[in-house]
Amino acid sequence: MVSLPRVGLTTIIPATDGYPLGATIFEPRRPRATVVIHGATAVPHGYYAGFAEHVAETRRLRVVTYDYRGVGASRPSSLRGFEATMTDWAHKDARAVHAWARDRGDPIAMIGHSFGGQMIGLLDELRDARVAVLVASQLGWYRDWPIVAQPKLALLWHVATPVLTSALGYLPAQAGLGVDLPSGVAREWARWCTSRGYLADHDHGAADRFDRWDVPTLMLSFDDDDYAPPRTVRALRRRLARAPLEHRASGAGGHFGFFRAKHAALWPDALDFIDRALAGDEPRTDVLTIAELEADLSYGR
Repeated sequence: MVSLPRVGLTTIIPATDGYPLGATIFEPRRPRATVVIHGATAVPHGYYAGFAEHVAETRRLRVVTYDYRGVGASRPSSLRGFEATMTDWAHKDARAVHAWARDRGDPIAMIGHSFGGQMIGLLDELRDARVAVLVASQLGWYRDWPIVAQPKLALLWHVATPVLTSALGYLPAQAGLGVDLPSGVAREWARWCTSRGYLADHDHGAADRFDRWDVPTLMLSFDDDDYAPPRTVRALRRRLARAPLEHRASGAGGHFGFFRAKHAALWPDALDFIDRALAGDEPRTDVLTIAELEADLSYGR
């Protein structure tokens, strides 16, 4: 008989500097492990509620979702002059939530959506996890996007972001993300996206953290994902070359679809992977194929 979770408990988890982070905990009876969902850039944590409740209800796993500072339930009354960066999201926010999960005393599973998966390069503590599922995660150098998309991205990162954040004190939703972003977050993201090595060009420990990642990992990508096209996903795969990693690409789902109920048919496979890893089973390791390597060498040339 399935142990039903309590309704998600809304709470506050203090960041490492004391900043209050809005969070929700989905708690089944006698949880086997804790799943931390590290969300995508600017995606409020309520977006993951339906998926989180399903995980708690069907797999007896505690799930915690949370908002980075400046977003959703962790947003102040005004973003004008609010200080936050993506590095803060990792070092102060994700670090605190990971510590909260570790303090429960159960094994930890990590689900990283987009930026949430990139944090592997920013936080040593994430290697405490027994298993990781990376959903639509990538490295964001804009020249890894299709050529037709590159001029628009160049305008966003080189012109719109510095101009709008200087004028308004934040990056408004109308810039294209649908959610306002703190100025420091937008500016740091722009620096990363205009660097070939993305965040590894700016955090000097990132390359080593990626290289040392040894957690059983499932990468999920989607052919119709405009925010994580294939070449950007492969860039992250190469950084994680030493990890016991499986990569599964689906034809449809986009950047956000995996967590929507209409794509719930994709959930059992990912959750089975988590269950197997928690049980100690070794995943099958995927490698780049010759065709993929040739595509990388010829892309945009």
